[in-house]
Amino acid sequence: MQASRLRYTAMSESPLITEGLAQWLCDETFERLPAAVVEKSVDVIFDSVGGMAACSVLPEVKAIVELIALQGGKPECTIIGHAATTSVINAAMANGGMAHGDEVDPVHSTSVGGHVAAGPVPTALTVGEWLDSSGKDVVRAVALGYEVGGRLMTIFYRERDYTSRRFYHTAVAANVSSAVAAGVLLGLDRQALQVALCLAVYQAAGPDNMTRDPVHMGKTFQVGAANRNGVTAALLARGGCYAPLDILDGTHGLFDAYLSNPDAGKGFLDGLGSYYSITDVMYKRYSAGTPNQTYLQALFRLLAANRISPADIEQIEVHMPARGVKRVPTTRHASISALKVCAIAAATGRLDFYQLHDPKGAIDASVEAMQERIKFVGRDDWTGMEQGRHAIVIIRTRGGKTFEEDVWHQPMDRAELEKKFEGLVVPKFGAEKTARLQKLLSEVAAAKSIRPLMKELRA
Repeated sequence: MQASRLRYTAMSESPLITEGLAQWLCDETFERLPAAVVEKSVDVIFDSVGGMAACSVLPEVKAIVELIALQGGKPECTIIGHAATTSVINAAMANGGMAHGDEVDPVHSTSVGGHVAAGPVPTALTVGEWLDSSGKDVVRAVALGYEVGGRLMTIFYRERDYTSRRFYHTAVAANVSSAVAAGVLLGLDRQALQVALCLAVYQAAGPDNMTRDPVHMGKTFQVGAANRNGVTAALLARGGCYAPLDILDGTHGLFDAYLSNPDAGKGFLDGLGSYYSITDVMYKRYSAGTPNQTYLQALFRLLAANRISPADIEQIEVHMPARGVKRVPTTRHASISALKVCAIAAATGRLDFYQLHDPKGAIDASVEAMQERIKFVGRDDWTGMEQGRHAIVIIRTRGGKTFEEDVWHQPMDRAELEKKFEGLVVPKFGAEKTARLQKLLSEVAAAKSIRPLMKELRA
């Protein structure tokens, strides 16, 4: 095994990124995955499904499901949270849309952003149900799909930050990671996987103009389409279609097209089989955009520890990287806009999914008044990618006191994931069904078939 891993590391020095990656994907069986990677993959599926169940009720997701119903399709795969079933490609689109239907799904810690799991998880569950795959096969597909998506996301964030890029990195990466997840479940050989990667990139698209989207349709639709595209690419490759085998290499490839740098992928294969991207997943405590996650921890702690009521607050000052402030303007949905998120948290003392997506609206008079007392400071000196996990919160009270905390993001543990899951799923499915889902998901790696889980996820 060590010799094999050395071979993949050495291969990163050659231009054969696409070939080397495809060969590794074929060779990396479930049995070769370290126990920690399997455990993390199960947790990623668990956290993602909780978000998908909750997001199944959102209007952006319902619009996709209604379109699918109008178009028809073979009733062979589950649409999570809905009674209807549909074709594998249609179901991948619907489930993919709800995998990033809101800001509740996990992101990648290394890049401090980018919704990597929203590519491989819905595709693996959907294609796995269609094929009657085992839990081991689905877990492997998620781990390998995330491997590719995580490496892509890190390169995208490194080469183009929040303000300079002109494409939606999550959607572009999800096209590829979805094709990987579907391809390994379908048992594609090396060349067929190379074809699937190419066909997936052919479909990858998405201008990053969502800072002007007051809802979540741009992000939801692009990720839903990415899952549809990835499954389509893998199925075409399985059917014998041919496409160039070097989409991750050189000029006119993925990196040249999106980053104007054909060599941006150099080192892409480094550490394959020894480092696994999924071990750097970042779960979200709050159903809010990534730049909000760190400061919210400090804000809630300061409010609780010092018994500060909304009426006591004179001003809240939040320091975060300048790029993060630019990414969450007031034009965005209440689950993303930093000013709205912070005001809701300070005015109500809580922040949860159903509160943010209340059809009556999350912004009332008390929240509007709180927004006037909040100031965000973009730190131009916080330039490293790791600074995306850093914030300073300062609360000044009307009584003349000042409370401050310098905070770095603290990862969630399994107990917190369980509590988050219940908060998302119980309102949708009820306590008994939620408990059954928790058991099925916790034991997914040992499941002989993924179908009982998917059946339980129907409305």
